[in-house]
Amino acid sequence: MSSGGELSPLGLPRPVEVRLGSDGEPHSLRRWRRRAGPGSPLAVLRVEEVWRLAEEWWREAPLRRTYYRVMVDGAGMLTLFHDDAQPPVEGWYEQRDG
Repeated sequence: MSSGGELSPLGLPRPVEVRLGSDGEPHSLRRWRRRAGPGSPLAVLRVEEVWRLAEEWWREAPLRRTYYRVMVDGAGMLTLFHDDAQPPVEGWYEQRDG
């Protein structure tokens, strides 16, 4: 529970700003901090794994995401995903593991 008495959901994806390399994969990212805006850029050292998810294809707005498991300088392994309904430079999130 936060100090204001509000409950916060656990494990929700958090928006991140991602810059893409010439190969179209994440090259660096910035995490957003509450009330403080974006943090310093963090370099993506390597992409470990890429996979796509397509669910609820029968709905008007199906869920389509591309996931990246990346090694980030100073942050370790992270899972990022792009909402494929968004332009390539928008719609990026960090998916919390566990």
